[in-house]
Amino acid sequence: MKLLKFPENLREALAVREITQKELAEHLGTTQQTVSRWLKGINEPDLTLLLEICLYLRETPNTLLGYDDITESDYQKVHKNIK
Repeated sequence: MKLLKFPENLREALAVREITQKELAEHLGTTQQTVSRWLKGINEPDLTLLLEICLYLRETPNTLLGYDDITESDYQKVHKNIK
C-alpha cells in the first residue's frame, strides 16, 4: 500500500507555482536530475531538503508527503501489519 504521495504532490506544487525542476534545483543547491528522480519516485530528499522545499513552495511537510490524505482505515491497516 503506497501511502506517501511525495512525487505527485511535489509535481502539483511546482505546476501551480509555475516553478521548473531547474529553478527548484538551483534554489536548493542541487541538480535538476536530482529533482527529476524525486518526481519519478526513485529517490526522496532528506529531511533538511524536504523542509527547504516546503518553505520555498509554501507547503507543509504533511501536504507534500500526503499525510493529509491518509485515512483512519489506512492507518489501521498499517498499524495491524506492524504488530
